[in-house]
Amino acid sequence: MLQRRLEIDGKVIGFYLKDNGEKLLLPDELPSALEAESQCAAELDSLLARYRDRFGQLPESNG
Repeated sequence: MLQRRLEIDGKVIGFYLKDNGEKLLLPDELPSALEAESQCAAELDSLLARYRDRFGQLPESNG
């Protein structure tokens, strides 16, 4: 079973995951979501680089 919930979102049907309520993106929403994720990743890379410049490498985790 796919465990999806369907809802009317204006003129389209929205698909949501039942376990966490997350909305599945429509094909025309994917490019902007990918752009946002790419921008977020670039910002995190920049933040990590600034951290490493100031404090050195992150310590290894011993799990």
